Amino acid sequence: MKKNIGVSNTSYPVEYPTKCPICHHYGDVAFVHSFQTREGVQIIFQCPFEDCRSYFIGYYGAPTQKELIKLLPTKPDISQFPDVISEVSPMFISIFEEAETARQLGLDQIAGAGLRKAFEFLIKDYAKILSPDKSAEIEAKYSGNVVKEFIDDKRIQAVAERTLWLGNDETHYLRKWGKHDLNDLLNLIRVTVNWIDTERTSQKYLNEMPDKSLKSRTTDEQQT
Repeated sequence: MKKNIGVSNTSYPVEYPTKCPICHHYGDVAFVHSFQTREGVQIIFQCPFEDCRSYFIGYYGAPTQKELIKLLPTKPDISQFPDVISEVSPMFISIFEEAETARQLGLDQIAGAGLRKAFEFLIKDYAKILSPDKSAEIEAKYSGNVVKEFIDDKRIQAVAERTLWLGNDETHYLRKWGKHDLNDLLNLIRVTVNWIDTERTSQKYLNEMPDKSLKSRTTDEQQT
């Protein structure tokens, strides 16, 4: 969105923020003050959200440039995951948050390696829930082997394998999947999370609400 802003008694159309970089709420951001520096123009804004009301600065280039370069300060907008995933792997949540923070700070090289580590915790912790008697074996195996040997759900298995492929690209010298980047890795992690959430939630209700007719048929068969 473009708006006219006064800078040194001259009005310029500039890119105007619509989202607070601190609380991440959208709204009618308030203009407070503008001033020119040797590097360009800086504009002070204020968040309109009642529970925030934070001040932040928009950095622009020369007065005739309309594009917003950055907003500071910022607070990372961390993804929220279902409670089921927190129960499956608290360490995945913790490492993912650190990696996502690094990415939002522009540290993509660190973020990629962090996402790969987070996903390994997710996969291994999930596999340990499926095969608790094999926990030590799962911990010692490569993540790819864990996916193949301990996760039977073909949907999770297929997506998890591809997530590991891209995750390995983030930690190795040479990339095998040059057409895919960190955004694809994030998308695959989220898809895997959704499948695990679906599987765990489904299993929960199947355990809580067993099919009584099936139990009755089994009893009748045993009696004949």
